[in-house]
Amino acid sequence: MNTKTKPKAPTTPAHTYEKLKIDPALQGLLENKAERIFELGRRSTEQTFLIGDILNEAADVLEARTFAKWVHTRCGIAARTATGFIAVSRNLEAFRDEMIDLNISSTVLFTIAHAEPDKIRQVLKLAEEHGQVRVSDAKAILSDGQEKPRTNPYDLGGVSGLQALIALKSREGQKIFLARIQAIVGVMDAALKAKRLYKEKLQEALTLSAGTARNELRNLTQFVGSSEIRSEHKSLVMYPNGSQWARVEAVLTQLSDKDRWPKMVDLRKWLETEAVPVLSWAISKDRKAKLTSPNVGAPVDGSDDVEGRQLLEAVPSLDTSELIEVGDEFEDEAEVEDENLDEVTSPVMAV
Repeated sequence: MNTKTKPKAPTTPAHTYEKLKIDPALQGLLENKAERIFELGRRSTEQTFLIGDILNEAADVLEARTFAKWVHTRCGIAARTATGFIAVSRNLEAFRDEMIDLNISSTVLFTIAHAEPDKIRQVLKLAEEHGQVRVSDAKAILSDGQEKPRTNPYDLGGVSGLQALIALKSREGQKIFLARIQAIVGVMDAALKAKRLYKEKLQEALTLSAGTARNELRNLTQFVGSSEIRSEHKSLVMYPNGSQWARVEAVLTQLSDKDRWPKMVDLRKWLETEAVPVLSWAISKDRKAKLTSPNVGAPVDGSDDVEGRQLLEAVPSLDTSELIEVGDEFEDEAEVEDENLDEVTSPVMAV
């Protein structure tokens, strides 16, 4: 018997609806819709359409400003994103089945939701021919290949300029970090396929990249604190002890320092039970992914393994160009609110 329960939306007290000045008669209806959205999540093409259907129904019974506040407060969805879901439901219904079959991503659906039917057909044709379609591909079709003037975020002033720079760093930095971790995991996976590990060779392939990845992680996610003794001395606000992301940082720190690596007798076990699982968790698209407790200790088979050595030596070096190419896989994972910044790249990407 399957006893797995579906995720539930957090309880919203009645006074929340009173604060939003929503008719009490609508509370049950809206609560039901919020619950359905939480159960669906936001992953597949079909779920994107279904969420759009639900939000469209809610928008029909609420004023625009009230709907924007309700969907943000109750469903955890920004008003602009909700508008995208609704546009998908209203404007792409005729293409729903075909888009579900082609597994068109939600970001692409948002991009083409207001397009003319012939442009939508071109996007679907491209997806059918190549097995996928990216936001940049869809935008190129919508603009007939003509590039729009690009906004330079480094010349924007005020809060808008600050937000643009933050969005740019978040988007590009996230893609670079995820791609680098993916490459590091790939190197370790290749080494573990061998019967024998070559520690020095593995260290040569990983220490520099792991240190860079650790710095990228800190730069993206940790706040800067001040020393109580000297105000000019700055330090990072570390992750909470025992947290999963503290564990990710610890693995990267250990990989980046040859002196901190486990002894040869413990290396394979550590890679299999700690390094690979932890870093794989960091790039997983499953929000419910879990990590087990670390456990290191089994000895390593010391027999010679020419095939394993060749496999490890065949792993390419981790240069910037490769990371950018691999990073394209994570483009939809780093959605940016400002459409004018979609084609802007950060200085590090040009290295």
